[in-house]
Amino acid sequence: MHPKIRALLAKFPRVELIPWETPIQYLPKISEMLGVEVYVKRDDLTGLGIGGNKVRKLEFLLGDALAKGADTIITMGAVHSNHAFVTALAAKKLGLDVVLVLRGKETIKGNYLLDKLMGIETRVYDVEKTPDLIPYAEEVAKELEEQGKRPYIIPIGGASPVGTLGYVRMIGELSTQMMSLGLKFDTIVDAVGSGGTLAGILLGLELTKLEVDPVGMAVGIFGEKMTQKVVDLAKETAKLLGVSVELKEPRIHDYSFGAYGKIVREVAELIRLVGTKEGILLDPVYTGKAFYGLMDLARKGELGERILFIHTGGMPGIFHYGEDMLRLLNLQ
Repeated sequence: MHPKIRALLAKFPRVELIPWETPIQYLPKISEMLGVEVYVKRDDLTGLGIGGNKVRKLEFLLGDALAKGADTIITMGAVHSNHAFVTALAAKKLGLDVVLVLRGKETIKGNYLLDKLMGIETRVYDVEKTPDLIPYAEEVAKELEEQGKRPYIIPIGGASPVGTLGYVRMIGELSTQMMSLGLKFDTIVDAVGSGGTLAGILLGLELTKLEVDPVGMAVGIFGEKMTQKVVDLAKETAKLLGVSVELKEPRIHDYSFGAYGKIVREVAELIRLVGTKEGILLDPVYTGKAFYGLMDLARKGELGERILFIHTGGMPGIFHYGEDMLRLLNLQ
């Protein structure tokens, strides 16, 4: 762990949910195809439930919840949300109650199947594109308070200054791995949904002075709005840490294929390619789209000679959207 990052994070309550450093894996066949070196930071192997990037954020979010005396966690997301399921599982592991506020239709597959299998309480609202689930979560919180409970609301994706500390810490971990492995990356690439992961990477790189270019692949909201959201969140996190930094805007490219959660043939084919070439599973909502963007930009020479992809997890998305992908691949 980078000493500066360790010192800055020491004052924040944290629960250990990840018992190891996630490995960095070289992808020889993809690298040969692209003519550049491609590595993956395996944050799909964070060790709790389905793993993924949300576990890093939850170490600090649930640490904060416990420090504040909360007994019930509320969080939000789509009915297929990786974040919602892993939050619920982590909360249960720590002895906390949990309520998931979800949007969409109740289909018993993917993460929603796991929610049900684990006996997690869910409130599902049949609205596909509601602009804001917070009012629903606040309504649940009020209900719980009237019952004498002490709820703690975690935002979608854990994208808050406290949650962002998880990816500041990841950069501290990465910096020592790079030193021990003798690696220097030109770019770090990740999927951008709610923005917290990229915000933490952006701030962590500045704090450690690693000369690596952060590149986001937007899987939903794109453009100036998302860029500003990431920068603002990084600045709010810096303020929480008590540090003054100059942050440059990250590069964020649109690989949403038109909408968050839109399943497309190109990404289904990409998931098959990476799976059969390297034995790594990507998902159709986040990592599949982001890795498609990595390959597209790498072929154009826009990501440098050595690229690190942050695998943020999300494998249940394969099973949630499996039938759609099979149809797109003419296998059904």
